Amino acid sequence: MTPSRRLLSRAPLGLRHQPAQHNRLRALERIGLGALTLKLCLQLYLGILFGRAQFDLPAFALALRQSGLTVFPALTLVAATAGVILGQLAARLLAEINLPGLILVPVIYAVTMELIPLLVGILVAGRAGVALAARQANLVASGQVDGLLVSGINPIQFTTGPVLPAMLAMSFALAVWGSLVALGAALLWLVVMADVPSYLFNDALRQALTLADLLEALSKPLIFSLVIALIATANGIAAGRDVAGVSRAATDTMIGAVTAILLIDLGYALAP
Repeated sequence: MTPSRRLLSRAPLGLRHQPAQHNRLRALERIGLGALTLKLCLQLYLGILFGRAQFDLPAFALALRQSGLTVFPALTLVAATAGVILGQLAARLLAEINLPGLILVPVIYAVTMELIPLLVGILVAGRAGVALAARQANLVASGQVDGLLVSGINPIQFTTGPVLPAMLAMSFALAVWGSLVALGAALLWLVVMADVPSYLFNDALRQALTLADLLEALSKPLIFSLVIALIATANGIAAGRDVAGVSRAATDTMIGAVTAILLIDLGYALAP
């Protein structure tokens, strides 16, 4: 049995009924499982690239739906609402202060660089991340992990392998769509309701965002998705064989993913 399989076979048992003083050990074990997940997924993708493994297209299609397609209506509604709110606030400020660029530039920057990436990350964590953790935990609780290992199938590659690229693809698409919807709603409100010329908004858009800013805004959801997938897999594998482990894995994944998203975004903000 390889070292990775030994870790997988021991992880569910090693984390059952641990006392409170072992929380640090449990956290370290989850970090190790996250690193193992990344390694195994990369091995799977390299195997697919060189024709030594097959990609689970049905699972990938299901993961696409779970990762983003079902989130599109919610994201569209929230992004449009946020755009209208920001447009209304900008209109009020513009009515009091005749400095359009001073108001519009930071509004556009905040929507594109902070609001939409964070919103996408949290929605993907709540939908795809929790679903992945619950599926992993169900495999562990039902004993199917042992069956997969006996059959020569790695449980992490079996579950996370198709889900990770789907989460990355849908996070990118959601980030682009959410930004367009939010900015479009803000522009529509300013033009229709506040009689702000559209060229002022276009000028502010060019001033607010550079190519580097756009690349950063699009890279954030991708990093968020990668971290969410690793956290979900680690929590699912480490859930234990009791039924309560499924709900515990889902809860830990949501809390851990949101915390990680905020810390990563803080890292972006503090980076020179």
